[in-house]
This record gives sequence, structure tokens and C-alpha cells, in this order.
Amino acid sequence: MPNRDLTVNEAFALTKRIRTAVDKVWSLLLEAHDRKAWRALKYPSWEAYIKAEFQIGRAHAYRLLDQGRVIRAIEEATGNLSPSGDISEAAARDIKDDLPSVTEEIKARVEQGEVPQKAATDVIAAKRAQKDRTKADKKAQQAEHDRQRNEARAKLPDAVKQSEVVREAAIAAAKASKPDCGLTDAERVAELEEHARIVEAENAELKVENAKFGDMWVQYQKGGFDAVIAGKDEEIRSLNARLIQESEDKAGWMNRARAWQKRALDLGWSSDVVIPIDQQSDEVIRL
Repeated sequence: MPNRDLTVNEAFALTKRIRTAVDKVWSLLLEAHDRKAWRALKYPSWEAYIKAEFQIGRAHAYRLLDQGRVIRAIEEATGNLSPSGDISEAAARDIKDDLPSVTEEIKARVEQGEVPQKAATDVIAAKRAQKDRTKADKKAQQAEHDRQRNEARAKLPDAVKQSEVVREAAIAAAKASKPDCGLTDAERVAELEEHARIVEAENAELKVENAKFGDMWVQYQKGGFDAVIAGKDEEIRSLNARLIQESEDKAGWMNRARAWQKRALDLGWSSDVVIPIDQQSDEVIRL
């Protein structure tokens, strides 16, 4: 296929062929994309061209382009034997990420004497089967992840559970009020960004809330409410011990200060002298 851009007349002719094509639309659309038909027809972008000329969405157009690139690469690997009847959009989507390895394997089989069409069909089928297994493994992993998540959620404090219920209800209400199928790509992105912002804000609030009860939650996991109560009892005992110790220390300082005051007065010191007895308080002794 020529690499040069299309002229205006060529772009008009190609666009007309795409509109009326019933087969191999991917090939014509790929040519229009690679040879910049949209630029020749004065459209600001490829997306604007396909929307105005063919009334198809951006996602569908790019799926057709992916299909075209895959089929073109397979044709080259098999010696230009067209496998288009065997490579659907779905098949192209499954193998496009591994296209270099797919074409290399096809070429290797053809060089070893295998029938090109069969080589292409078998390699594509094997690759798709491998991807299906990978999807199944990921689905199983996700199911296990969901099970563990639900199990962890069941153990959450009631306040956290209630926050989760409110969040999910808000998201469901937003979806119900504005169906996803009626959104443009830009609107969908904006909506998702807003949901992400809400979830992040709620997550930050939950982190602050959980920080207050983090130690209690760890204790609860280890021994239930008995462990939580025992931990609080120990915390209270420790604070009481600290209070008693600090009170005794302060009383000792006061007694020693008064003893020094009496001695200073006995020695004839003036009462204008100020002696602070505690650097962390305003209490003083005047001699």
C-alpha cells in the first residue's frame, strides 16, 4: 500500500467506497487512516472524519483498524494468502498484543512446509485459547479476591460498613439518574473522575476514622471484645500510674521547695527573690 497521503480526489473516492462497502471494510478504513484521508478532506482529526462521514464511534473505528492491521500482518506472514474470513474483530482483539510472536510462529511453520492457511488458523486458535485460559485464571483470581474482600468487610466495625453502604448507594443513584449508554466519552470520563474524587474523599475520612480505632481493631482480631476491653483497662491503668507518679513527684518538689524557703528565711534572705518550682507551670515561691 502506498505510504503517501491521499489527494483530495482520492480521499473522496475512498470515502465513498467505505460507505458502500459490504466486505473488507477494515482494509479500506485502514487505508483511509494510514494515508490521512481526513486531512485531505479538511477535517481537524481522524475522529471528526469517521464521525461525520460514517456515523461510527471512535471505539468501533479503532477496532476495525486493529482488525485491519492484524489481517495485513497475517497475510504477509502467509505469503499474502488472505485469512480475513477467519479473523473477526474479536479474534484480532485477542491476538493484537502478541502479533509479532504470532506472525513469527506462522512464518516458521510455513517455512517448515505447513500449508499457510492452516498454519495461520492453528496459531491464531492456539493463541486465543491461551488468552481464554489467562482470562479464566484472572477471573478465578478475581473471584478469590472478592471472597477475601467480602470476608474482610464482614469483620469491619458497623460504622465502616454503614459508610460502604452509603457510598455504593450514591454510585447506584448516579448511574440510575444518568444511564452510561447515553454518555459521550468525555462525559463518561468526567463522571468517573467525579466518582473517583468522591471515593477518595470518603477513603480519606475512613482512614482518619480507622486511625482512631486502629489499635482496638488489631486487638479485636486477636481476641475479640475481651481483648479490646483488656487493652483499654491496661491503658487506663498505665495512665493512672502515670498520674500518681507525677502527683507524687510534684508533691515532693513542693515539699523540698518549702524546706528551702524556710531555710532561706532563717538565713535572712529577702522575700523579693522568686524561685520557680516547676518549669512547666506558673507556680513560684517568693522568699
